[in-house]
Order: sequence, then structure tokens, then C-alpha cells
Amino acid sequence: PGNLDYFYGDAEQIEDCFPQGCLERLYLNFSDPWPKKRHEGRRLPGRKYLERFKRLLIPGGGLEFKTDNQELFSFALEELEAAGFEVVRMTRDLYQEPGLLEDNVPTEYERKFVARGVPVCRVIARSV
Repeated sequence: PGNLDYFYGDAEQIEDCFPQGCLERLYLNFSDPWPKKRHEGRRLPGRKYLERFKRLLIPGGGLEFKTDNQELFSFALEELEAAGFEVVRMTRDLYQEPGLLEDNVPTEYERKFVARGVPVCRVIARSV
């Protein structure tokens, strides 16, 4: 068993809280989609933030992202590749993919979406 840290704050300051290369895995669960084009730079699965997250990860470290927002998920897939991540596994309907549910820890939001029949997207990527 490893250690677990939570970061609750502004992602702009995440590098002030963790040293470079110290994280094995980072989870982004149900981030605000910031749907307007002018707010694109605020999206956590955007390149600006992914590059920060990558610096915090060990070489080959993992990043997992879940959302109910299909547009944000498409955006994240493009940004992950551009930021130097390799998609290991992904789905646009997590609860129809038993193999991706094995190690899934559902969030409160996730349970609500699933109860309403809203598909949950999940991507597992690693830094390269």
C-alpha cells in the first residue's frame, strides 16, 4: 500500500505543494467543464495544466480523468496527446466496460450521474 495525498485548492498553485517527480498517479474527477471558448484555458485537462501535472509525475506516471461531459472528454483526449501523455485505456461509458470498473472508485457526482443514466467517461493515461 502506498501513500495518498489530496490537493484541494487552485490548480495554479499545485506545483507549490508537491515537488517535481513525486507523484505516481494523479486523478482528475469531474472537473468544471468551463464550456465557453474564452474559458478554455481554465479547463483542468487542458495542456497548460497537463504540462504542470506531468512535471509532478514520476517518469511513466499515470493520470486518470473522469467526466460526464462528452465535449470536455474529447477536449481532454486531444490535450493529453499534445501534452505528451499516452492513452492507455479509455471509454465514453464506464459502466458498460467491466474491465475499466475493476479499480474504479466512484465519486458522489459519479453515483448521481449513473443513477440518472448519464454515461461517465474515463481515460487512463501515462506520461511519456
